[in-house]
Amino acid sequence: MLLPDQPTSPEIAARLHDILSRHRDDLIGHSLQAVCTRIPAYRQRDQEDVRDSFAQCYHAFLDVLSTGSFVSLEAYISRMVQQRSAEDVRLAVIQGAFLVFCEVAFPVLVEELAGDYRLVVACLNHILTAESQALQLFATKYQDALTGLLQETNTSLSQRNEELRQLSVSLDRRVAETTRELQHSRDFLSEIIDNLNAGLVVVDRQLQIKVFNQVMAKITGIPGDEALGQRVDKLLFSEAGVSFAYCKEQLQAYGMIESLKVQDRESPDGPPRYFRIKMGKWLGKQDDLQGYIILVNDITDREVLLHSLSCYVSPKVAEGVLAAKDPIRLAGSRQLLTVLFADLRSFSFQTKLVDPEQMVELLNAYFSIMVEVVSRYEGTLDKFIGDCVMALFGAPVTIADDAMKAVQCAVDMQAEVNRYSRQQRDAGNPYLYLGIGINRGEALVGNIGSPLRMDYTAIGDTVNLASRLQEFARGGEILVSDAVYQCVKETFQVKSLAPGVIKGVNSRVPIYGIEGYRF
Repeated sequence: MLLPDQPTSPEIAARLHDILSRHRDDLIGHSLQAVCTRIPAYRQRDQEDVRDSFAQCYHAFLDVLSTGSFVSLEAYISRMVQQRSAEDVRLAVIQGAFLVFCEVAFPVLVEELAGDYRLVVACLNHILTAESQALQLFATKYQDALTGLLQETNTSLSQRNEELRQLSVSLDRRVAETTRELQHSRDFLSEIIDNLNAGLVVVDRQLQIKVFNQVMAKITGIPGDEALGQRVDKLLFSEAGVSFAYCKEQLQAYGMIESLKVQDRESPDGPPRYFRIKMGKWLGKQDDLQGYIILVNDITDREVLLHSLSCYVSPKVAEGVLAAKDPIRLAGSRQLLTVLFADLRSFSFQTKLVDPEQMVELLNAYFSIMVEVVSRYEGTLDKFIGDCVMALFGAPVTIADDAMKAVQCAVDMQAEVNRYSRQQRDAGNPYLYLGIGINRGEALVGNIGSPLRMDYTAIGDTVNLASRLQEFARGGEILVSDAVYQCVKETFQVKSLAPGVIKGVNSRVPIYGIEGYRF
């Protein structure tokens, strides 16, 4: 299938200006919502003032995207950094507002460009380049503003110069990190386009096939050049035994066919194959129907097994288990890993204050949050112990920075549970307070039990110490051992606590409390 030439920068700029101008109010509203959700400092400010500031920034940034001129954006940044630096607002808080625009604009571009991902990627690259330049300009203006304040206040010049040097180093590091993140986003989007693992079929209103990718040719065994121009209802759906008219009815009723399992004709050399089909409308600029977009996935036994494993471990860990040459042995093995325990405080008492049905609903929501966060950081959910959650990082498959991922997971657990509890408190439900303990070291991991009933888990002193730290933690606290502290002290702000007496340990054990990220 031939692809069109890459559009030029002026074409991209003109297209972006048209799309972003028409969706101005929605983009401003969504950007404001995203920033207020992720950055607490913005929720404490007057929302009308914040929205007005976002609107000014949006118009200035639109000039950059369409004309390449930074005059308006530079003036806006100069006013903003002068005010924010006087208020002693941290740089990371303001930078966060710049970094959500591409994420908010992405679904709008996909919809407006009718699924033309090559054009979407070109537009995103244009936006990402402008964002990188804007951040560098912002860093320079912010440093200049701080320098002016130093001159006005006439405080200790040597001390202020050292603070300015440290800030400059932090800014350089942040700009470098932002550049790397932007490059990663570009690479990620390019990989999606180049390695689409689903069969793609695009048909017009007469149901004639206009696009038939290589994956679809491999799934069906039909060469792409033979499929082009054929009617999709006769070429594909009749062979699978599914009425295309039925699919259109489902699409008309629900807007999109989320999933449809179809059993292919049984091959004489093997078991039958199954497919999952997703279908959506192809709409033009005026929301007029141009045709249909169909995605087809071949569901193999490996993918079914992968889905089952993903109910217990993260998808990435499940992939590692399936890729391992040696199966997990019943006897287990010694492995270096990080263990996390998280438990609700005073929850047994609170269960007496609400109805059992409400408590079950509350627990299910709580466990859903915990499982999602553990999966987010490549952890393995070991077990539920009452309302306590035990998770492993680095088993059954070794992962890089297991201690760092465990602490990041704990920080997100506290944030997500607090956010959920604030919502539930308004409904009269009890507030959930979470205590977390984390330790790193060698432990025996594997399937422990009998051939008839096994449980994949970790045992040993490393696990016991993590459990004891969790018992010491108060609601909202994250306590870690010295082994974890040594791995994360450069990334997180850590408070040293009084050494604790741990059952089974002859000496006092150093304990540290995680207070948040360093900036």
